[in-house]
Amino acid sequence: MGLQHLRPVQLLCLVGAISTLPWAGALLCYEATSSLFRAVSFQNWKWLLMRSMVCKLSEGCEETLVLIKTGNRKGVVGFKGCSPSSSYPQQVSYLVSPPGLSIASYSRVCRTYLCNNLTNLDPFMKLKETPKPTTFSSLSCPTCVGEHSNDCLPNFVTTDSCPHNAPTCYSSTIKFQAGLLNTTFLLMGCAREYSKLLADFQYIGTIRVTEALNILQKSQVAGAESSSRGPAWGILSGLLLAFRDYLTGPDKHPDPFT
Repeated sequence: MGLQHLRPVQLLCLVGAISTLPWAGALLCYEATSSLFRAVSFQNWKWLLMRSMVCKLSEGCEETLVLIKTGNRKGVVGFKGCSPSSSYPQQVSYLVSPPGLSIASYSRVCRTYLCNNLTNLDPFMKLKETPKPTTFSSLSCPTCVGEHSNDCLPNFVTTDSCPHNAPTCYSSTIKFQAGLLNTTFLLMGCAREYSKLLADFQYIGTIRVTEALNILQKSQVAGAESSSRGPAWGILSGLLLAFRDYLTGPDKHPDPFT
């Protein structure tokens, strides 16, 4: 049946169907995000691939994962989707290396049909295992990674002794944004120094990174040091008060990321 035999309605439907097909040369990529901060392990974490998207002609398929470890806690944040970046093979590295809390990333951009198909944490197994510290300082710090109103409630925060090479209590609020990914989480633990860990990384792959240190008043720190429960609990109490004030008084406490 030629086009000359199509009725107007049939022809209109055919044109509409053709217009929905991917452009010639455009890639189909998986679209997914991940934000998990509790019960994460190398064995049980799976990235479900349930959606796909058609990219622009010049775009490739990206997948980027960030693995955060502090004490015995792990968190995973990830993004899959279209990317204007040039193709590059998988890159796995520590952004912040141990001892103390660590942040590792995996990222790549490819240009074949649904090539951004990673579903597990296997790439991070390639990182060199760092020996566990055998000596610790006298300092203990609150340790947690996750949403402060969920994963980092007081009942879920632990107190860990710090390695000698990471003798500082660290706390920051970090925001990751890319496509449909928009997650903000609290990171606490032992670090080498009290400064922004991701200051040199405005982007991880396509993920935009914003970090704000959680600064305590000197009086709070002094009170923590004299507390019978130790400095770690004093620091944690100060952080929880700061978050409570922020949540109950948005007009008086502007967003630290704006």
